[in-house]
Amino acid sequence: MAKKASHYIHLYYGDGKGKTTTALGVALRALGYNKKVIMLQWLKGRQEIGEFQVQKLLRGKYKVYQFGPTYFTWEKLKPTEHKQLAIKGLKKLAQVIAKDKYDILILDEIVDAVNKKFIPQNKTISLIKKAVAKGEVIITGHNPIKIWFNLADLVTEMKKIKHYFDKGINARPGIEY
Repeated sequence: MAKKASHYIHLYYGDGKGKTTTALGVALRALGYNKKVIMLQWLKGRQEIGEFQVQKLLRGKYKVYQFGPTYFTWEKLKPTEHKQLAIKGLKKLAQVIAKDKYDILILDEIVDAVNKKFIPQNKTISLIKKAVAKGEVIITGHNPIKIWFNLADLVTEMKKIKHYFDKGINARPGIEY
């Protein structure tokens, strides 16, 4: 006998392209069913990226909050700046859980924000456990430790086999961002 559907935690991780893209694919599918999607992004603050820009077209159904610098994180890492922004993101997550309605909650790069010790692991895990009571939760990042695997109901690894970045191709709007 099949179990009754509930809300689940997805983990998309790895060194390959596709973690955020997969989360956005789930969001697109949910939006097709008139569901509400909220995305919080850690370590990202570039508002010209596609997933930020599209919220103009989807007013009221899709919202993105960013808690990262406006530059690529690998260009000029400033841990103090990242930590301050990441803590703001965690506070916003608590507010979203308490006040907002959502069907899908995407926590993009939250694994990395925890791994880099920008936000506390225990508080983050506690908030995610509260969040899943209200809707599906998607978390992304690069190198999750065991606690993330134990937390998630669905785990998918994105593994880089080959990437055109390795040939010096730059990220392209609408494809990589």
